[in-house]
Amino acid sequence: MEKKLETTYRVLRVLIYLIPAIAVVTGIYLILFPIETYKYVSDQPNLSKFEIEKDREENGLTFGVFPIQNHRFVDLNMEFKETEESSCTGTGKCPEISVQKSYRSFLFPDGEPIKSKEELNDFIFSANATKYPNGSLLHLKPTDEVYVVTNGKKILFPGPEIFRAFGYSFDNLVDVEKSVLDQFPNADDRVFLWSHPHPDGTIFQSFPSHKLYIVSSGKKRLIENEKFLNEIWPNFFAIAVSDIGSQTPLSCQVNTEDISNGKLECRFDSFKIAENIGRYYHFSLIFPEECNVDDIHVRNAKIAFVAEKSYATAKDSLRTIFASILNRYIYKEGY
Repeated sequence: MEKKLETTYRVLRVLIYLIPAIAVVTGIYLILFPIETYKYVSDQPNLSKFEIEKDREENGLTFGVFPIQNHRFVDLNMEFKETEESSCTGTGKCPEISVQKSYRSFLFPDGEPIKSKEELNDFIFSANATKYPNGSLLHLKPTDEVYVVTNGKKILFPGPEIFRAFGYSFDNLVDVEKSVLDQFPNADDRVFLWSHPHPDGTIFQSFPSHKLYIVSSGKKRLIENEKFLNEIWPNFFAIAVSDIGSQTPLSCQVNTEDISNGKLECRFDSFKIAENIGRYYHFSLIFPEECNVDDIHVRNAKIAFVAEKSYATAKDSLRTIFASILNRYIYKEGY
């Protein structure tokens, strides 16, 4: 009996030391090789990190996310609900799955091209009676606060990371006093979040065509003559992005057995589209014509951005952590 108690005591003692050790090792592993996860839960929309839309014209589903960091692999997992009579996924026909990188606002449908200086001026100063055009980046002196102007209102950037990730440059900041900033009421979305698209007034320049577009009311409009823009806003700046159609989307071969069971799993290598300008990952699932997209119902989905397991990744993670500590506590670097 005493031997049993002694053995049990030793096992428990080992576990007491082992569990924290495992937790520490796991924590270090996730720091060195991070994973960003975004989930969609149909029955709990408040918990979902992205929305899934039905594209009836293409007979497919579309959705996307903007990851905080760049990671090598993108894993997509989906589970479908059964329809009342028979599941579309039960046919064994696989959807065509692709993903491309861009910016969410640049994927808006095209509006009518802007052909005159007066029309462009109406967009640039829409609901804005100040001298600062919509799309301006205002830096409140002497603080680190930076705002973007949209429809005569202001949106605050929560930090330099999101500022850079959305393609903005510190070179385009305009220093202003509080009296100037007070001319702009807060927008409905007071803070610029990762889940938000670029706001109205944003000007994009796409490459390699070098065409200019302005975002307005859920559409992007081609600016036919750059001269108009230079006359209205001599110091304008544009967010660089790849031309739509100039890039080859990543595709994935779906396992027929998985789709027959109402599931879908895909892994994409983001390095294959690393040259594409933009950080928003846009997914498209196009179903065969035998299956109407209205009969497709997603139960849940998960998008995971997974770091490559390599020495280079670990070194980059440590460098990022070290730089963040220096900027926050030593240099106190802002914008």
